Amino acid sequence: MNSLSQRLHIGLGLSLVLLMALIGWLIYDQNQRMIDDLVVSRLEHDGEGLLAALQFDADGKATLAEGSLSAIYQQPLSGHYFLLLTEKGEVLRSRSLWDVELSGNRLTTGEQRVDRITGPAEQPLILWAGGYHKANQNVTIMVAEDISQLQQRLLENAMLLLALTVIFLFLILFIQRHIVRSSFAPLRQLGQEIEQLERGDIDQLTEAVPLEVQPLVVEVNRLLMVMGQRLDRSRNALGNLAHALKGPLNLLTQLADHSETPETLRQELQQHTTVLQQQIEHELSRARLAGAGSAGQRFNPAEELPALIKVLERIYHDKNIKFDYHAPQQNLNNIDRHDLLELLGNLLDNAAKWTKTRVHCSIEQTDVIHIVVEDDGAGVTEEELAALTQRGHRVDESLPGHGLGLAIVKEIVELYNGTLQFDASLELGGLRVQVSLSPDQ
Repeated sequence: MNSLSQRLHIGLGLSLVLLMALIGWLIYDQNQRMIDDLVVSRLEHDGEGLLAALQFDADGKATLAEGSLSAIYQQPLSGHYFLLLTEKGEVLRSRSLWDVELSGNRLTTGEQRVDRITGPAEQPLILWAGGYHKANQNVTIMVAEDISQLQQRLLENAMLLLALTVIFLFLILFIQRHIVRSSFAPLRQLGQEIEQLERGDIDQLTEAVPLEVQPLVVEVNRLLMVMGQRLDRSRNALGNLAHALKGPLNLLTQLADHSETPETLRQELQQHTTVLQQQIEHELSRARLAGAGSAGQRFNPAEELPALIKVLERIYHDKNIKFDYHAPQQNLNNIDRHDLLELLGNLLDNAAKWTKTRVHCSIEQTDVIHIVVEDDGAGVTEEELAALTQRGHRVDESLPGHGLGLAIVKEIVELYNGTLQFDASLELGGLRVQVSLSPDQ
């Protein structure tokens, strides 16, 4: 079970159930003890009354004074019973016992005992017995009372208490659920912010969170800041390198144009400086294109593709290429903007190098992201298809480049658990590159 909320609900729920059960048992047990104490106290009082009513004649025969007994002891099976045992073996018993005997042993003077026994008509009885000394004789007095009605009332109270406990338990669980949900609200908001961070809508997380998770949020924001700084340094370094190379390259161009330079050397210098200038302009354009945005920002085809195409149109302005594309309007989920710019930039750049007049790009997003780039160039042979993604391999050495573009594309595709396929374009006739990216796998 990975849900903290469910763990809290179950843990607190079980704790409340156990607590309520313990409290209910304690209340029931204390009520039972209180009833027993009250009954025993009354039985002891009746026993003392019987002791006071006990008389002995001149022969030592035991009798009870007339009018000293409560009428309840005269009614058969009334639930109130007594038994007197004298030292000489005489037995005085209440008429309520009818023909049933109370079991019990004789007690010494000062000894008392309380028992639960079964009386007449299977009545549950509490029996109190005490040992006394009167008129030079040891007397044992036993008094018992039926507690079935008290037990029934106690059971009814227990059932009422159970019902109230269940109601209060559900009420407390409902309140607890509300408290837990309210306590986790900042975490749900943090989850939504992480999704916005993935889409590139925000560049850092809000640090107004509970103290328990604030260190984590602070560290994530610090990591995002460091990644952004490193990314900015990489972009700046690329731009600075390209600018630094332009100075020496201009000197070489001037040397190539100098009248004293031999013709053969001049042509070779012009050829290589032209290639270098195109490559530097290409890298500068890509650095400017990737300059905006932070680390983790998402790629929006409707905004990024037109800017990327404009850069390529300036680079290949002499070919008058017609670029057209079909793409969704929303961000592509779970794909870093700069990774997708790198991938599409290399695919479109490669297509622009080889196309005659037209390049088409299609992007679709379902469970995976499908990208298709095709051109109307001459295409490639079956042997060349297998070598396209080898780093440094170039199909035509006469065109500018270093043979790294499709190899970089392959690395990005592998990073996102995707597939890369090359074949002939059925519509345009040139090369078709199909990419499928599965970022969630």
